[in-house]
Amino acid sequence: MADNFNKENGNGIKTVSALQKKISRLRVFVYLFLAISVLMTCVSLLWIYSAFIAESPFETYYSTAPTPAKALLYLSPKEGNYKVGDEFSVDILLNTAGSDVVVSAAHLSYNKSKMEALSINLSGSIFEMTAEKEINAKDGKIKITLGKPTPGVKAQNGKVATVNFRAKDKTRPYTDNVYFDFTKGSALYSTVILDDKQGTNILDATRGAKINIE
Repeated sequence: MADNFNKENGNGIKTVSALQKKISRLRVFVYLFLAISVLMTCVSLLWIYSAFIAESPFETYYSTAPTPAKALLYLSPKEGNYKVGDEFSVDILLNTAGSDVVVSAAHLSYNKSKMEALSINLSGSIFEMTAEKEINAKDGKIKITLGKPTPGVKAQNGKVATVNFRAKDKTRPYTDNVYFDFTKGSALYSTVILDDKQGTNILDATRGAKINIE
């Protein structure tokens, strides 16, 4: 009888031990599931905030210039819907982020098979002097370089120029099909020059436009 009791007791201990291991594994699984759920929720909320609530850095108002100084070039509207044959305009806008700038060079590329650049309009530009104003239809390139003497310009949504296009063929692009040629820190493409008597290029980022044609 004692042997049977010991066997039953031993089996009971093994059963309890196995059950505890299963509970521990289940607890780890639950904790892991909760952690992943919380992470996914945070990522989703961050995406919703950045996409629909947070103000775009390009339109942000800067009461004081950041250090180091920066500027932003962008197109408006950032997305347009047109039909073949329509003429439409895209504004080149500048945010100097609280700094004074004396030169802005906007080098654009566009899908020449889907649209035609017709003209460049400088009416209403925040700059006064024109150094470059060129449409290269063969390569689908636009170059606009404008300036204003010291103290230059300080703007949040300052208009640099307007480019007029004609829609040629249908397209629904996944990415911007009018965009800035830009390499941060390079003076070869789009630039914004700070009024510091040293020719400092402070262009930090650019935003193009997505043109849908039906």
